[in-house]
Amino acid sequence: MAMLDHKLFYFLAGLVLGLSLAFGPAAVKRMAAWRDGPDRVDVYHSVDGHDLHLHVFEAQGARPAAGFPALLLFHGGAWQYGSAAAFYPQCRVFAARGVTCISAEYRIASRHDTDPRAAVADARAAFAHVWRHAAALGIDPQRIAAGGGSSGGHLAAMLGVAGAADVRPAALVLYNPMLDLSPGRPDHHLVAAFWQSVSPHHRVDAATPPSLILLGTEDKEVPVSTAQAFCDAVAAQGGHCELAVYDGARHGFFNLRENDRGHFDATNARVVEFLTAMGWLRP
Repeated sequence: MAMLDHKLFYFLAGLVLGLSLAFGPAAVKRMAAWRDGPDRVDVYHSVDGHDLHLHVFEAQGARPAAGFPALLLFHGGAWQYGSAAAFYPQCRVFAARGVTCISAEYRIASRHDTDPRAAVADARAAFAHVWRHAAALGIDPQRIAAGGGSSGGHLAAMLGVAGAADVRPAALVLYNPMLDLSPGRPDHHLVAAFWQSVSPHHRVDAATPPSLILLGTEDKEVPVSTAQAFCDAVAAQGGHCELAVYDGARHGFFNLRENDRGHFDATNARVVEFLTAMGWLRP
């Protein structure tokens, strides 16, 4: 076995060197991203010949008796583009803090020729799978949060409002989410024929879970007033909603950037603070 490990080491070292010489540093970065990928990838749903996967980053540290808290995330991309890899950086951070983080694939227009209704259905299937398989995933079914960015934030919000399944997430973590899809709002044209059924703001009810919205003041897709109106609607139903606003930040500000991780670190810390206040994490 020692000889095999020795040979494997030199093979991988040679592969990295070869990629670096042939394709430059970008190839090495891609290998690093692959190395830091999920601990497991599970199929949660098969539809129209497509397998949809959950990219699971397992929580680190001592497992609580009831299981780890979990955060199910959905990438953005206007329900048309994007990849589960978009939330890998956040998932690595949250897993290190003791949260099982799961980034979900779902059907998108560019790949599956679908509209947002299919994405909503997939989000519901993803959450149901995580909840049903909580024991196998080592997580607490009573402490599963849903979150996402932009259109992915919309999907997470749809899991927490009226019309969702019988079991809803215990919390919502929403990064510049599309919350109001009524006429005159950004992206209404993508859902004009059925907007009432997919507009989270118009489906808030008393069972909407505690929510955190993270948003930049210069976001042209999701004005601060839209997020505040959602929080007000939740509060009017007796619920809890927090709005964290970042001065000068634009849409997608929370993503990890090569030369600037300020908003990435700040939003991660705010999410950890939110989950800690709920009693899910130790201070």
